[in-house]
Amino acid sequence: MRNLWNFIVQYQVILVFLVLQSAAIAWFVSSHGFPRGKWVRIALEWESAWQGQIIEWSQRAELSNQNFQLLEENARLRSRIAGTRTSPMQYGSEFIAAQIIRSTWTKSENHFILDQGKKNGVRVGNGVTENGAAIGKIIETTEHYAMGIPLIHNRLEWSARIGNQGAIGRLKWDGINHISGTLYDIPRSATFAPGDSVLTTGFQGVFPADILFGIIADEAPYFDGEFLNIPVIWKADFQALRYVQLSVVDDRNLLDSLEESIITSLP
Repeated sequence: MRNLWNFIVQYQVILVFLVLQSAAIAWFVSSHGFPRGKWVRIALEWESAWQGQIIEWSQRAELSNQNFQLLEENARLRSRIAGTRTSPMQYGSEFIAAQIIRSTWTKSENHFILDQGKKNGVRVGNGVTENGAAIGKIIETTEHYAMGIPLIHNRLEWSARIGNQGAIGRLKWDGINHISGTLYDIPRSATFAPGDSVLTTGFQGVFPADILFGIIADEAPYFDGEFLNIPVIWKADFQALRYVQLSVVDDRNLLDSLEESIITSLP
């Protein structure tokens, strides 16, 4: 309804003109005999079309609000599920609902903008998901907005695993199209098949483990002389992204501190 109100305020002069024009037409129709039937049909058709458009705008605004409410509820449920996991790789996390208000998907270094920022709990490094699929991560925040980079960015690499207990490799966008990437450094002895899930490992502290990147494509892997490089189809449709969720990994700072302390203590 807010969008409808903004529309009315922006075009109030035109709307007033149309109302006055309709009143003039109504007066003319009521004052003339023979043309009345034709004018009534024209006015009825115009008014019905206008009312139908207003109803459609209203329904779209209401549907958008309902979608975001469902997204927030989904985020709360995912947070509860993440909090009940006991696997050592499933450290605590929560999820924040957000909407993409601008994005690119045809460049070599794509990005997206969210309508949530620091004020809503978003911070640099948060992982971004859509319907349980990994999308990318946040690289910049303001009070009310955040910028992220998606999987389809030629400078990103991700730690990924085939299935829940399969081989681990480096997942990277091939830069060719926005629907697929490549899982590198998989041993020749690894077992997998087209359609197998490619999941997050949780090693990078951006996502919890077992978030879906995509599935193994029905294409032969490329052997580089030492490892297999496997084509992967993204689960997310980057061209159609709108509503997303941010994964806030609770223990990330603790993990970063532990890693830094270990590195600094090495001889």
